[in-house]
Amino acid sequence: MTSEMIYGIAILAVAVLLFVLARFGYKRQVSEILFYLVVLAEKQFGGGTGEIKFAAVTAWIYERIPIALRLLFTQQEISNLIELAVTRMKEYLAQNQKATIQVTGGN
Repeated sequence: MTSEMIYGIAILAVAVLLFVLARFGYKRQVSEILFYLVVLAEKQFGGGTGEIKFAAVTAWIYERIPIALRLLFTQQEISNLIELAVTRMKEYLAQNQKATIQVTGGN
């Protein structure tokens, strides 16, 4: 192996490591933003409007995250994270009556 090859492999390894760290580091932040957006959509559109809320949250997340970060998450991953945020919201609202009233207007 030449020194150029070793150097190239080292750069590739560092790039992959940085990508993995960035991806997992931002996943938590994106999850928190999505939780907020899911609650906002629930409050704005109400029950029985799942497709509208999903479309709104998808549009809102892409408006809020930087372009570089968008490249780290596929559309399917964003969809899965939205579903997790919906589940989290339902669990939270089931345990917190005051939040339920605030979000749903008591419905």
